[in-house]
This record gives sequence, structure tokens and C-alpha cells, in this order.
Amino acid sequence: MITHARWLMGTAALFNWSVVLGFLFLNTQLGVLLHLDSSSGSNLAMRDLALALVATFGIAYFFAAINPVRGRPYIVLGAVGKAFASLTIFIHWLAGNIGWQLPVLLLGDVLYSLLFIHFLRRY
Repeated sequence: MITHARWLMGTAALFNWSVVLGFLFLNTQLGVLLHLDSSSGSNLAMRDLALALVATFGIAYFFAAINPVRGRPYIVLGAVGKAFASLTIFIHWLAGNIGWQLPVLLLGDVLYSLLFIHFLRRY
């Protein structure tokens, strides 16, 4: 169980941090690829706030990877957070507010949320 949890939470941390680093260092390219409007002013502040939260979850997943038993609350919070993030983006997509590109990125969160729930139910 410990090895499985370390891999699960470790890859989740890497996934979150790849999103954060991608937006920090490749913002222009990702904005075009994901069909996002350019960020400025309060939109830039909200983007950076979202990136800070994604980074924070990445740190929590890293701690859960080190010690899955003590990090179990992080796994619960991660499952809920990834589910809510996915739901939010998919609602905006269904409403026609955004294109298909960002929901495709969030499929990673859907997958991890389901894997977290499976892990929590099994262990």
C-alpha cells in the first residue's frame, strides 16, 4: 500500500507542479494552445492565485507521497479539490464560455480524483 500511495501521490505532485511551471515559464505558448485570453490586471492576479493553490496542493501531494498514512487527509482534500476544479471547468465548457482545450487538460484532475477515491476506499 505504501509504495502504491507514494507513486500515486508523487505523480500527482509532479502533475500539479508541471501545470504551475508551465504557466509560469510558458504562459504565452500555453495561452495560445489552450485558447485562453491574455491575463492582465485582476485576471492576472486571479491566474496567479489559482497557480498558488495548484502549487500548494502539489506540496500536499508530495508530503502524502512521503508518508501516505499521515498524509491521508491530504489525499481526501486532493480528491475533493480535483473534483471541484474539474466540475467548475466542465460547467464553463458546457455553458460555452470556454473551448475544449482547458477541459482536456483537466482530464488529468478527473483521473487523479478517481484514483484518489479508489485509493481511499481500498486502504
